[in-house]
Amino acid sequence: MSNPSVGTIEAEIKQLERDKLAEELTQLKASGKRQWITPTALASLVPLLAGLGIWLANEVKQYNEAFQALAERDALRVDKTELQRQKDSLNQEIETLLALKNDYAEQARDLQARVDERQQQLDASYLRARFASAEARYALSHVEGMGPRLERGDLDRLRAALGDLPNATAAEIDRVFELYALSSDMIEATKQTLKSFSEALDQVPVSEWARALKPMPAGWLNGRNVMEEQGSDDSAPRYYDVDEGRFLTPEESRPG
Repeated sequence: MSNPSVGTIEAEIKQLERDKLAEELTQLKASGKRQWITPTALASLVPLLAGLGIWLANEVKQYNEAFQALAERDALRVDKTELQRQKDSLNQEIETLLALKNDYAEQARDLQARVDERQQQLDASYLRARFASAEARYALSHVEGMGPRLERGDLDRLRAALGDLPNATAAEIDRVFELYALSSDMIEATKQTLKSFSEALDQVPVSEWARALKPMPAGWLNGRNVMEEQGSDDSAPRYYDVDEGRFLTPEESRPG
């Protein structure tokens, strides 16, 4: 067996030295890592980690709050837009209602004016009818007072006594009796008609002032057809001219 040469031995020695240095470096690196990860080092990291966690939590919280605020802002914008739309719609409805109100108010004023005009016409017509009815009853009372009232039996007895008179005379008197009987019947029928007419007038919806007027005899005041409105104890009565449809002035109300 041959002995190794000197060069070979030196090369092996250098390789061993390199391997040793590599192993020492490996051990030094491993020893350095183990020395860094110590309880003290880990304890010093706890506040940092806690602070980092708190920071992260605050950041997440702020992010969530900001996100929620943005969502609420967007919701408020939507609500504001909807409220504005409802407000505009409500304002339009209010304007429409106000226009309708003004229109209805104008129609009501026009209707009231026409009702007042019709009421005045009704009152004037009622007073003319009431005055004419009173005048007719007044005239009938004069007709009835012109002579004694004869009943149908009285007329029959008078007719029976006509046999003693000449025929021509008896015929004339009998004709007078017939006319008297006819007049009596007409007067009675007219009285009943005027009574029914007066009752019908009581149902006419006239103004209270018109219903309170009392007819005066025709031509009683300066030839006027008037009705009287009784005044209070300390005031003079007023007179309503039926033909002219108005109350007379104090000067016109003085008998001439």
